[in-house]
Order: sequence, then C-alpha cells, then structure tokens
Amino acid sequence: MDTSPDTIARAPLPTPRTLRRRQNLAYQTWRFVATNLRMIRMVTKGSH
Repeated sequence: MDTSPDTIARAPLPTPRTLRRRQNLAYQTWRFVATNLRMIRMVTKGSH
C-alpha cells in the first residue's frame, strides 16, 4: 500500500454533510441500532 504524501493529498475529502453526520451523536446511535437490528434479523433467519 502506497502511503506517500502525494497519494494522501489526492484522497477525496469528506463533504460538510458527511462531517456533520460523523459528529452527530443521534445519527451515530441510529446507525448503530439499525446495523444491530439487521444482524439480528440475519441470524434469526438463518441465512448468514
């Protein structure tokens, strides 16, 4: 993996909307709950 400064400089920056979501505790909580519910549903269905 090339981690040269040039490669890092070309990496896309997150949008302001993405940054707000990353810092929003309510959004993070919702995503945590939604992910866990999806995992529980997969396990109970038996299609994992």
